[in-house]
Amino acid sequence: MDQEMKEFLERKLSSLATKDDVEKLRQESKANFRQLKEEDKTALAEWRQEAQAMLDQSNQALASSVQQITEERERQLALHGGETKTEIDQLRKGVDRLQEEFKRMMEEIAAFDGKIKEGFLGVKEGLSPMSESSSADLEKRMKDLEARVKSLEKMVLP
Repeated sequence: MDQEMKEFLERKLSSLATKDDVEKLRQESKANFRQLKEEDKTALAEWRQEAQAMLDQSNQALASSVQQITEERERQLALHGGETKTEIDQLRKGVDRLQEEFKRMMEEIAAFDGKIKEGFLGVKEGLSPMSESSSADLEKRMKDLEARVKSLEKMVLP
């Protein structure tokens, strides 16, 4: 009878996870979270690069527009030396177009910035429940294991 009891208890003890198993699981979880964090940093860097590329493109378009207006004004001055009112009106129209284009570009940049913020918040919100649930699962498993060990100790130890 004692031999059967020993075998039974040994089988039960071997089925329980050891502290090393729990530590290994904790380390794996940490590694997975670190990997997700690095992926988020990479995605954020890519979004910043895209934003910078859009901003550079907008600046080039703006500089091109200013250059065209300047050239047009100089051409008009050369052709019509005495028609300053017309030139001023054309210059005013060019400046108005430039202001509208600049306003449009700023709206695009603001919209893109909003998208970046939404994306980052989405990633952040996605990680938060994941870390909470993993921690909660580990805690529950640990408590279950502790309860099993206590019940086995009560069976084995008088």
